[in-house]
Amino acid sequence: MAKTTRILIPSDFTLESLDFVSQSIDESTADQIDIILVYGNRNSTSASELLGIGLEDQLDVLQSASFLKACSTMYQRYQTRKLSIFADILGTDNGHYLQHYLKGQSVDEIIIPSGYNYKKKTRNFFNVADALRNVQHQIRPTISFKEQRHNRKSEVLLAVG
Repeated sequence: MAKTTRILIPSDFTLESLDFVSQSIDESTADQIDIILVYGNRNSTSASELLGIGLEDQLDVLQSASFLKACSTMYQRYQTRKLSIFADILGTDNGHYLQHYLKGQSVDEIIIPSGYNYKKKTRNFFNVADALRNVQHQIRPTISFKEQRHNRKSEVLLAVG
């Protein structure tokens, strides 16, 4: 059985950000790929927000129908690669937390979209790419860290549009 490669990619859950996912899949040699898309949203200190809004609720707000449709299209396009895409929200940019998160998620590769301007969709947004760059030297050496330039036209937008 082939080992699954787990790739973490900072995301803002827009169609444009999925181009980096497609590019990462194309460049990977793995047969099985888990993509973890993470958005940075600092945890609220408001009691009402802490009690009432869970991860699924936040993801429902952040992910549009066209984004989810594009993910489904990607599954179909890469069905021979045994692809899975997960969405998550990081609640802090604390370096120790990020290291534990990467270990807990068994991340093999971190791919940072270079030169990408993330859309700030929440008031507590933080740039996960910058947070990961800040702890790059503290990340386990078994995790590959790569800056990825966008080098193609938006295939995702064309496929969904």
